[in-house]
Amino acid sequence: MKVKWENCYSSSCIIKSGVKQGGVLSPVLFNVYFNVIVNSLQHSKLGCELYGEYIGCLVYADDIILLSASVVMLQKMLSVCYTKGLEIDVVFNAKKSTLFVVGKMCDVEIGCLQIGGNYISWCTQMKYLGIHFR
Repeated sequence: MKVKWENCYSSSCIIKSGVKQGGVLSPVLFNVYFNVIVNSLQHSKLGCELYGEYIGCLVYADDIILLSASVVMLQKMLSVCYTKGLEIDVVFNAKKSTLFVVGKMCDVEIGCLQIGGNYISWCTQMKYLGIHFR
């Protein structure tokens, strides 16, 4: 395999594992790989349910949304993600993470939630997949 940058090519190198970024198999294999975290959250009984179905985490590509009715439960869910992530070499970045509150107490800032010892920022509105939330 060679790497192309602008009009220049690197020397050849042998790839012993992995799939190409943007390859057809990449999202499928990532979902199988990442499902360890999803299953751990589901078996922990943390997060929300709707009509008996677990909806505590929603996953799209490499993004995950955690849904919780309480701050304490959400912190436990973050801990599950961090611990299971370490087991499969997935690192969660607190700087790319955001807390978003919906409901009666949405104007109350919830602080001190963290993943891997790093605090997660709080926002009153956000944009996800092109959709604005307030």
